[in-house]
Amino acid sequence: MSSKTWWDPIGGYAADILSALAEDPERVVLYWRDQEVSGARFIGVVAAAYRAMGELDAGPGSVVGILVEPNSPDMLATRYAAHLRGAAVCYLRTSNPGSNAAILSADDQLRVLRETGAAVVYTDKENLGLASGLAKEAGIAVLGPITGRDDLVVPVGAEPWDPRRLAVIGYTSGSTGRPKGIRLSGRAWESTVRTAQPPGQGRTVMLVNTPLSHTVGPMVDGLLLTGATVVLREEFQAGQFLRDVAERQVTRSFIATAHLYQLIDHLEELGNPDFMAAQLSSLRLLIYSGTAAAPSRVARAARLIGPRLAQVYGTSEGGRVTFLDPGGHFDPWLSTTVGRPFPGVEISVRDAESAAEVPDGDTGQVWMCSPAMMDGYWNDPELSARVLRDGWYATGDTGYRDEKGYLHLLGRLADVVKVDAVKVHPAVVEAEILTLDGIRQAAVFGRRDEDSVESLQCAIAFQPGATLTVDDVRAHLREALSPAHVPQVVDVLDELPLTNAGKPDKVLLRSRAGTRT
Repeated sequence: MSSKTWWDPIGGYAADILSALAEDPERVVLYWRDQEVSGARFIGVVAAAYRAMGELDAGPGSVVGILVEPNSPDMLATRYAAHLRGAAVCYLRTSNPGSNAAILSADDQLRVLRETGAAVVYTDKENLGLASGLAKEAGIAVLGPITGRDDLVVPVGAEPWDPRRLAVIGYTSGSTGRPKGIRLSGRAWESTVRTAQPPGQGRTVMLVNTPLSHTVGPMVDGLLLTGATVVLREEFQAGQFLRDVAERQVTRSFIATAHLYQLIDHLEELGNPDFMAAQLSSLRLLIYSGTAAAPSRVARAARLIGPRLAQVYGTSEGGRVTFLDPGGHFDPWLSTTVGRPFPGVEISVRDAESAAEVPDGDTGQVWMCSPAMMDGYWNDPELSARVLRDGWYATGDTGYRDEKGYLHLLGRLADVVKVDAVKVHPAVVEAEILTLDGIRQAAVFGRRDEDSVESLQCAIAFQPGATLTVDDVRAHLREALSPAHVPQVVDVLDELPLTNAGKPDKVLLRSRAGTRT
């Protein structure tokens, strides 16, 4: 390729990624369904999508809906093309940051297209029928499937990248399960991309198992800027994860906390330390996020996987907030935290009612501030005003900061249960239960009876062969915490039901909860 490229006058992160790929166009940059994708081939797909969007007048102020196979290269190429055009994107497959399995319904997909005012739907051959039906209902055009070409000449007059423009309308399920849109500017997206670039550590191979439409997307962008190779998988499977790490010599990966639990369970079932060491020998960093990990699980993971683990706490609205480095996973105290803030991120713990900052050690709502924060919720100024104040975002999470600056999460503000006038955080009780040998799963929640009296209840699953009893659990909680932290009802199950994000389904558990004492 020539030294002068069609994307040079546009600039921005997407142009820089294409320039990085063009330095060695024949190098394999992506593996998708075990097929190799070279830099030249990928650039050709971006160019073709860029040209096609221009023919449909998808440019500044437009929104491009994307409905393609999960974690396909098209998810990246289409976003790059749209951002080079000055358009924003919204993804239609899932609102779950941890799993592609939780597919949005056709009604929700249509609602997203209508809400965002999307001008076009980009699709592939596998999703053409569904995308065409949605586009017809929404009264918009369908773009794709597209075959990459590297001989396209881009029209003169392309607008330079403007980081102030809307770049991504991300959707997150929220507590009600109804997809909720968030506005991310080009500045917010690019801020995450640039900070995701790791320091020089030699050749980097990234394994992706979670949706590219969410947290891992800008991580991949940052790595492609540095000449990394990315292995794309549609979903996490513990056995396949180990095979990919060994066969592709993966050096880093990002997984959901629920996936970490599945991985350590699988490693324990294998029970072969030499085999595990061989399978993971290339892995330098395994990042996990989604929910605060139980300390007992963290200890097991550190023992099995070694000093490769990094926990990240973040939100869709605010981006990444804190991280716990590999060394912290071997400290019993630090492993109960979610670490300290990333560079460029500020956190503040504030009173839930007055919003006044509370001293270190006191519990309150976690607020954060960073360049990666959203501009607000899509078409919801009232909710935006409630959570965005003076450049800060109120996360809705509760916790406290210790004297060393480490953040301890206690749960969601809405999850606090009042037991005899004592505020009990279910996450604290869950964490304490999970310290007991013989406990495999635990979920703690509040439940109101017909008289609106709230009680603390829980569901647990014992490890096979465990000698622990419910009375043992209650006695431990009474001694370690307080009588108010002892659940009134304890349901023992073989397996706790999980949400699509891999978390205990407390809505279902609450609806099934018994009345035993």
